[in-house]
Amino acid sequence: MNFSLKYISRLVVATAVLFSFAACDDYLDINESPNAPTGINDQDLILSDITATTAYNLVGGGNFTRYSAQWIQHIANNAAPPSNDTYRFTTASFNNEWAFTSYAGVLINCKIVIDEGTPLGNWNHVAIAKIMMAHNYAILADFFSDIPFSQAILRTTNLNPSYDGQEQVFEGVQNLLDDAIVDIDKNSEIAVGSGDFFYGGDMAQWRKLAYALKARYHLRLTNAPGKTAAGQAQLAKDALANAMTGRMDEAAFDYTGEPGAEAPWQQWITKFATTIQISNYMVTTLLSSNDPRLSIIADTTALADTIPNNNYVGHANGTLNTAALANISNIGAFFLDAAADVPLMTYEEQLFIEAEANLWLNDVPAAEMAYEAGVRSHMDRLSGQGELGTIIDRPAQDAYLLANPMDDQEDIIRQKYIAAFVYGSVEAYNDYRRTGFPSDIQVAQNADFNQIPTRIPYTDTEINNNSQNVPADVTETSLVWWDPN
Repeated sequence: MNFSLKYISRLVVATAVLFSFAACDDYLDINESPNAPTGINDQDLILSDITATTAYNLVGGGNFTRYSAQWIQHIANNAAPPSNDTYRFTTASFNNEWAFTSYAGVLINCKIVIDEGTPLGNWNHVAIAKIMMAHNYAILADFFSDIPFSQAILRTTNLNPSYDGQEQVFEGVQNLLDDAIVDIDKNSEIAVGSGDFFYGGDMAQWRKLAYALKARYHLRLTNAPGKTAAGQAQLAKDALANAMTGRMDEAAFDYTGEPGAEAPWQQWITKFATTIQISNYMVTTLLSSNDPRLSIIADTTALADTIPNNNYVGHANGTLNTAALANISNIGAFFLDAAADVPLMTYEEQLFIEAEANLWLNDVPAAEMAYEAGVRSHMDRLSGQGELGTIIDRPAQDAYLLANPMDDQEDIIRQKYIAAFVYGSVEAYNDYRRTGFPSDIQVAQNADFNQIPTRIPYTDTEINNNSQNVPADVTETSLVWWDPN
């Protein structure tokens, strides 16, 4: 779906209105202003901010995505360290994501929709808000582990919320998704309008997304304390029975490509982070398996014209010996399209979740079928839209799958990793922490410490405003609850 500039303009208005009563200093310091309304009747206006902020700041861009892409070595910074590549970050690095984008942004706006929409019977609006709330809480829990949940976003009634364990947060996430499905099934006559930038108010699609997210978060806990891999796999498989049936079911934010409305990766790479290029690990992974997606995922280099076999060259994360930018492959044009579609969750991710769930349940034929479908779906997505107009036809797909069959869990995670390139880097990072795969990723050279970060420490904003409740002794190498590795 393509939204006209009037809807983009409406989004700008929505953001301005909503931030008139959102906090500037603390994600819970949201007091009523005498110059701001106490409520917004147009809930579509609030949904426009919820969906757009999630797409731009928490999925397609923002530090969660950018840092994950470098730590998991999808991309690298072709500049002298220290940098994000070498795990150089501080408690201030994620202030915006914690305080403003999430708690005082998406989450508080979701709560407004739920609180105002419930007594009015606006069940479709309420359902979308619950799905987006679940998604955003899960992101926070995955990066920070214990977070304010049951006492969060209570505005003036509790400015210093206690922390809930990550296990309780994930239970709450599943409950929110279940409640949203129930709300959708009420078949409210009050339709969602243009504020839904993902599905345009198609509640059948939102229902599928809710189930897909349920599967994602069930599988996240395969190694969590008190859980079993088979039990979580069965829960994921049960949810998948009602989830997406193809790429047409994805929740994707369609950027117009107009000035100021470019897709987030295009804006960041071309305007602000021009030294970001393909990681050497990513290039090596694709070259070693003769992957036909390489010519779409990566650009060629200047060396290709003068030195044979140097069409694709990656930058080793954290290396001191930086080559000229022209001699390192850039991210392929497909991913830097100003009018790109940014999916909240891809169908390929769902297929690889299905493959892994079936493998845990010892249904190898079903696992192989989902694995192959995931690879084909990603190749189909990229075909014909890369810089070279590459089309990965059926014979090429067959040859690749014959040479790269599914033998074990790592094969599934590796293919999921490739399909998650940049737009799914957060999930690739979560999978790496959960499974240890891909197992051949090495710590960046010249890194600040000798392992890939396993979590994000709590932010300055939270330490300064809620110090009595912030868990102590948390570092970049502390483990989140579900991570046993």
